[in-house]
This record gives sequence, C-alpha cells and structure tokens, in this order.
Amino acid sequence: MNLKSYILVLLLFFPIAGFAGDWNDYIINYNKSLYGNGSQTWQIKSFNNRWMFFGNQNGLVQFSGSSWALYPLHNGTCLRSICFSQNRQRIYVGGINEFGYFAPGKNGKLVYTCLSDLMHGKQNLIGNIWNIFENENELYVVGDGLILKYVAGKFSYINAKAKIDCSGISNVVLYLGTIHGICILAGNSVLPLQGASILQNKRIRSILPYGNKILVVTAFDGVYCYDGQRVYPFMTGMESFLKQNEIFCAAISGKNFAAGSIRNGIAVVDLQTHQIKYFNEMSGMQNNTVLSAAFDTSGNLWAGLDSGGLDYILLNSPFTNLYSYPHSYGTGYTALLSDDLLYLGTNRGLFFMPFNTNINGKLPDMTAIKGAGGQVWGLNKIGSDIFCSHDRGLYLLRKTSMQRIGYITGVWNCQQSIGDPNKILVGVYDGMFVLERKGSSWNVLSKISGINESCRWFAQEDVQTVWVSNGSKLSCYTLDKQLTHVIKTQSLDLHHFLQVNKGSKVFRIDGHIVVTTPKGEFYYNRRHKQLSYMDLIKKDKKENISATTKFKNSVISLSPDKISIYDTSLKKETNYFFGTPSIQLVSDAETIIPVSESSIIIPNDNGFALFNSPQRKDISNYKQILHIRNVYITYPKEALIYTDNFLSKKDTPKISYSHNSIRFEYGITLFTNIQGVVYQYRLNQEDWSGYTYSRIKEYSNLHEGKYTFEVKATLPNGVILSYDSFSFQVLPPWYRTGWAYFIYLILFALLLRYIYLWDDTRVKRKKQQAIKEKDHQIKTMEREYEEEKAQKERQIIQLEKDKLEYELKHKSQEMANLMINFVRKNEILTEIRSDLFKVLGVLKGESAKESKQMLILVRNKIESNIQGDEVLKKIEDQFDVVHNNFMKRLRETHPDLSNNERMMCAYLKMNLSTKEIAPLLNISIRGVETIRYRLRKKFGLEREDSLTEYLNNL
Repeated sequence: MNLKSYILVLLLFFPIAGFAGDWNDYIINYNKSLYGNGSQTWQIKSFNNRWMFFGNQNGLVQFSGSSWALYPLHNGTCLRSICFSQNRQRIYVGGINEFGYFAPGKNGKLVYTCLSDLMHGKQNLIGNIWNIFENENELYVVGDGLILKYVAGKFSYINAKAKIDCSGISNVVLYLGTIHGICILAGNSVLPLQGASILQNKRIRSILPYGNKILVVTAFDGVYCYDGQRVYPFMTGMESFLKQNEIFCAAISGKNFAAGSIRNGIAVVDLQTHQIKYFNEMSGMQNNTVLSAAFDTSGNLWAGLDSGGLDYILLNSPFTNLYSYPHSYGTGYTALLSDDLLYLGTNRGLFFMPFNTNINGKLPDMTAIKGAGGQVWGLNKIGSDIFCSHDRGLYLLRKTSMQRIGYITGVWNCQQSIGDPNKILVGVYDGMFVLERKGSSWNVLSKISGINESCRWFAQEDVQTVWVSNGSKLSCYTLDKQLTHVIKTQSLDLHHFLQVNKGSKVFRIDGHIVVTTPKGEFYYNRRHKQLSYMDLIKKDKKENISATTKFKNSVISLSPDKISIYDTSLKKETNYFFGTPSIQLVSDAETIIPVSESSIIIPNDNGFALFNSPQRKDISNYKQILHIRNVYITYPKEALIYTDNFLSKKDTPKISYSHNSIRFEYGITLFTNIQGVVYQYRLNQEDWSGYTYSRIKEYSNLHEGKYTFEVKATLPNGVILSYDSFSFQVLPPWYRTGWAYFIYLILFALLLRYIYLWDDTRVKRKKQQAIKEKDHQIKTMEREYEEEKAQKERQIIQLEKDKLEYELKHKSQEMANLMINFVRKNEILTEIRSDLFKVLGVLKGESAKESKQMLILVRNKIESNIQGDEVLKKIEDQFDVVHNNFMKRLRETHPDLSNNERMMCAYLKMNLSTKEIAPLLNISIRGVETIRYRLRKKFGLEREDSLTEYLNNL
C-alpha cells in the first residue's frame, strides 16, 4: 500500500471536521503549588466566564484568570462539592461531615458560614458530601448514603439505603446513582427509576442533563441515556476509551461531551459530528488520572487531576500545536504543505507527516528525511519543485528524499526570479547566488558580484532590483540584465530613520517593497525615495510587525502577540491574539506559512502552531473582561479594602483621612490572557492617562471627598475592550468633620462671646483705668496739695522753728543778759558789801554804832538780794524754755537739790567750766567742786560715770 492509499484509509475510518482539529489543542498546566498544594480536585464549577471554583483537598480554590485564593473549611477537611445559589447570592460547599456557604464580605473577600453546626452533632451522619443542589428554596446535600434536605433553616434526613456513587438534577428531579442502578428522590422517599434495570450492578460515575434527557456515565460500561421512559446505551464514538480506561468523571456543555479517566487522561467528543479529541500526558497533561472535569462558559475544558494540579484545555482556541514537551522535534523554522504531506523544518532537520490524522490522542509520528539532519532555514515551492534551504546547502526535495544542488553552503532562502521563471535567487550567509534550470535540473549560474552581506531576508522589486534587509541596514542593489553583478547600491540606515537596530525584514507585497520592523510596517516610496508607513493596503499602525505575506485577498501580518488578517477587498482587519500560553516566536526568524484561506502555520520556539480563523471569536466582541481586582490602603500599613468577587459586589468604602493613600490592581480577566493590552485610567472624570502596560495605579495624600476610579483596557489596534470603575470616599480629618465644624461654630460663638466680654471688660477696664487715672490725678493733686501743704506747714514750722529759735535765741540772750545782769548785780552788790565792810571797819563810837547798824541793815539787804533774788526764778523759767523743761524735770527727779545745786546743774547743762560757774554761784572754784561732788553723790553716780552726760540724758 502506497502512502496516498494509507492516508485515504485513515481518513475513511476517522472522520474529521477540518484541518485545525487534527493538531493538539493547547493545554495550560497549573501546578498545585499555585493554590496551596492541594493534591486532589473533586469538583469544578465556573461562574460568569470570569471565575473558576475548585473543590480541592485543602478547601475552596478560587481563580480569577490571574490570581488564586484558597478558602478552607472550619474542620480543615477536603472540599468535595460546590453549588452556586443565584437566589441567595452565595456558594454552597460540602466537605467531610461539614457544609456551609461562602459569600462576599464587606471588602469583597469570601467569608465562610458553617451550616452543619446547626445540626447539633448529627453532621457526622453525612460523611462525604459529594454534591449539593439547589431547587428553588430547597437545598439538597448529598452524602455517602444520606440526603440532607434543608428548607427554611430546618433539616430533613433522608436515608438512601445504599451508597450513593453520584448524583445529578434535571428538570427539578434529583437522580441518585447507586450500585442498584438509578434512583430518584420523591418527596422524602428514595425510589428506583423505572425502566433503568439495565444499570443495575454498574458503577455509575456521573449523571448529566442532556436536553430533556439525562446521560448516565459508568466506570467501565460506557454511556447510557434516559429519555423519560427507558435507559439505553448512548453511542459516542469513543466506546473503546470509555470501557478500557475506567471513567471517573464526566461533563457536558452543548454538543461537547467529556469523560475523564483514571488511566488515560480525558476524551472530548462532539456529539453532532462525532469528532473526538484525546488528551493525556502525551499531549501535554500533567497527569493521566482525572478526578473532575467541567466546561467553562467559553467552551474550554478544565480537568482536575490526582496529585497533578489542574489542566485547562483550550478547545475553542484558534491555535493548536503539533507537539509538546517532552515529545519535541526541535524549534520550528519553516513548513510547507504539498500533495497531502506536511514538511516541517526545525533546528534538528527536515521532517514530514500526513496531515488530518489523529489516533486516540496521538498524531502520526513525524518522519525524518534522510540526509536532512541539522538546521533547516526555509522551504520554498517553485513551480513543481520544492527547495530546502539548509545550513549545509541547497537541496531539491523529491517527496521523502533530498538531492543537493551545486556547491553552495549556508543557504537562508530562495525565490523565483521576476521575469524569468527558469532562474531563482538564493540568499546565503555571505551573499547571493543565481540558479538556472536546464531541463529538469537546476545548476548554479553564478554568485552575484557586489553583494557580500548576509541575504537571509531579501525581495526582488523588479527584474534588476533586489532589496536586502540586514539588521539596521536596508540595501537596494541594481543588477545587470544577466544578474551577474551589481551596477548600483543604495543603503538606508534604519537606526537613523527609526532607531531600529535589529528585527527588520523585507518582503514584496502587490509589487511594493514592504519592510517590517519593531516600529511598524513600511513601504518604499519610489517618488520620494524614502520609507513611508503602510497606507496602501492597511491603515497606519506603528506597532511591532515581525513578518508579513500575501495570500489570495488577504495580507497576513505576524506580531509578537497576534496575527492580523487584512481583507483587501473588504478593507477590514481582524486581530487574533495568541493568549495563554503565548506562542514564543523564534527571534529574528519569525515567519508565517498560510496553507489555506483560514489556516496558517506559525513556527515557534516549541515547534509549530496552527491557526484556524473560523473557529475563533474576535477578542473585540468580548464584554466586560476588565476588572479592578484589588484595592489596598498603602499607608501607614498595607490593608486590603476590596477584592474582586464572583458577584462583582462593590460597596463604597469610607476611608479615614489618615489612610488616604490607595493602590488599585486591575487587569483583563480571561483564562487565556491577551498579550499587548494597554490600560488608561482616570480619577473623578479627569483626562484619561496615557497608555501603560502597568496594571497597578497608586494615589497618595488624597483630599477628602467622593472619588470614582475608572480604568479601560485597549488592544494595540486601538479597540477598547471594556471599562471598570470603583467608587470610594475619603473621610475628612477629624478637624474637618461636621462635628468639628459644629465645635468650631461653638468655639467661634464662644470666641465672639469672649471677644464681647473681653471688649466689655476692656471698656470697663478702660473706664476703671480712666477712673484710676482720675483718682491718681486727684491723689496726685491731693498729694501735691498735701506736699504743698506739708511744704507750707514745713515752711510754717520752719518759720515757727526759726521764730522759736529766734525766740530761744532771744530767750537765751535774755537769760544770758539776766545772768549777766545777775552776775553783774551780784558783783556790784559784792563790791558794795565789801565796801560796807570796809566802812564798818572804819566807823567807831555810838554814832558809829548806829551807822554800823544801819550799814548792817544795808548789808543784810544786799545779802538778801544776792541769795533770793527773783531773777533766779526767772532764770530757771527761761532755762526750761530753752532746754525743754530741764529744770522742771530736775526738780521732779531730784526735789532735794538746793538752788545752788540746781543752778550748778543748769550751768553744767550749758557746758560752762568751773571757772565760769564759780562767779555765777558767787562761790569759789573749790565751792564749785564741792557742789559737783554733792551732786554726784545725790545722783548716785559712780566714779567712772560722767555727771555732764547724766544731766544731758535727763
């Protein structure tokens, strides 16, 4: 049997839907370390194309497309079942002897409420809770052999009387799979399903609604269908897989049915076309044991593995891959489809394989072409001949054999010469060759003289013009008519023109020289002799273009993150993004190979990807895939105030002024992430920010007020994906709150009152001050008056004193005069007395006697005048006036003093000497001393005491 017959037989026995279905769908592997290392995943549920929830060994695992979160149960057991309640806006979960629900809290984070605690110790009767169903207001919790019915906060216990292997609900009827077959719940009774005896003694793994029917999936006996009357075998086309690999779980979505096995991964069948896809470790799964499976709303398939994490199978992606690690054939560089054979060039050599063939999850092996080992750079079909550009040279491919052409080595690429179909141009590591066909063979004509650079990327503009792109340099060579040597060379410095150092390539599209660069796609404008942005076949786009080609009416461009197809007749461009996992293009060797109007092969680092456009939904049609994921307060310490949740519940948090620094984290929510998405944001209707790849925005020191943060996601082609917003309020600081302003008002009123009182006090004080000043003036005047009065009184006193002094002086003078007169009188009288004595001595006889008697009389009168003269009294009185009643005090103190003694005291008071005193007292000096002695004795003075001092102190 020849190769064509072999392929025909395969196609007859394995019907297919199209070329794209024959390659492997991409599988994204999520290691269990991402969500807490829980080994087993027992149930999977999707919500609103945004959220995936997994019943995991460690609890409820939540996945938003970019972030994971784990929520354990109270008793720490594994979580086996999940049920979304649209009525109650919560997620019911069941574990081992425990069930409850999760609902978003104030900050959006899920909060668990345990309901089994309300069973008062009876929860241990349930065991493993394998499923939870909601039917209007009734909740059914299905355990190992017990069904718990929860209505209005009350529990009813229903014994199934057999171990329940699985359960399902369809048209409000609860079906139970047991070893005895299918049972249904009728009220609070478990009854066998009529017409289902065929299922007795079969291990039932899953019960799935299928329109008005149900599908019953068994572990070893395939799939059965119940149509309401009877149960019969349901043929899927993959019966051998279902019966040989021990099915453990199943899922259905629309026309797609999936069955997960213990031994050999998972199989998916289109129930309408019966196209089957098999996935296992050979096709990229982490593990062949599938414990749970579920389709999401995008039609892609999730598989929960035993000890292997989670796998996400992209059934609806337009991109599929030929092979995956560890079954690799090397890095892909080129491909060519010819006569039902697909040729693939890698860094390990040239391979071929039949296409449209997939047997039980394994593509036919790629067969290496003998002699083609090593680096293959390009494959070109020129006429009926296929050329292989190889590191070792140029080869002519004859089906599955190779024939070397000439002596050329290091061949990049080859192209048919314009104007001469019998010639081809061959780009090599150090120049360019011309080959010519003669008969059925190709011969090297010559190497073009003057082209000495690497010619990996070249394009012929016309018969004599060749363009070569080499990093930052673009060269234009004008050749002679025989294509043997260069006549003229023109170079463009792309580094100077575009700041491009590498990544430029040159192509010929519709007669135009097109240059692709990381800064956009350009064509050479002959008129202006410069590069211009592409506006002939596409709109102006300044984005990274890795390669471009024309296929029929479409111009196909390759970028690092997408394929763009521009329909030249409709003037419309459609973008198809790689998503996750991204296709890693081979740096500086990017290329695209269209094999049909809708299918394109993309060589890449991991081999080859196949793009099939009709199966793809344009990403521009997706609604609301941008979401604000987390909102944090960042000062004084980081705290989560909101996290995105499955209900998109967003309260408007009120943030204290001391925490007025905030961070937003946002991004698109697709399980197949899009590359190259840019974001814009704004706060409170301000102008939108510039484009940014960052998915974080922080604000600090926000003023109090209400805020709305908005963000939008935009594709590189300008298409806006969606918007999202988050509202919050920054509370004023305590000193700017309403209460503070009320207090300020009170304080202001008090201040006004204080000012009023202060002013009133000030006025009063001023008045008092004026009064005081008046009083002070009055007192001053009074004081001045008193001082003046005192001055006058002093003057009067002084006058009086002067008068007194004058009088005293006068008195003293008078007393002195009296004393002088007294002394003088005494002296005269003494003299007279002496004279009388003399006369008496002379007189003799009786006449003398009578004369003597008369003289004696005169003498006595004189004596009397000397001793008792009133002048003495007058002297004492005058002395008292002058000496402050000295004589009076002396008489009172010493009344026993004689007149002479008193006078002696007066004279001593006047500081008169003994000699001065003697004549005044009419005694001798000795008599004066005698009187002084008597006075000391009468005064009781000691020898050392001074008599004068005593008298002065008296």
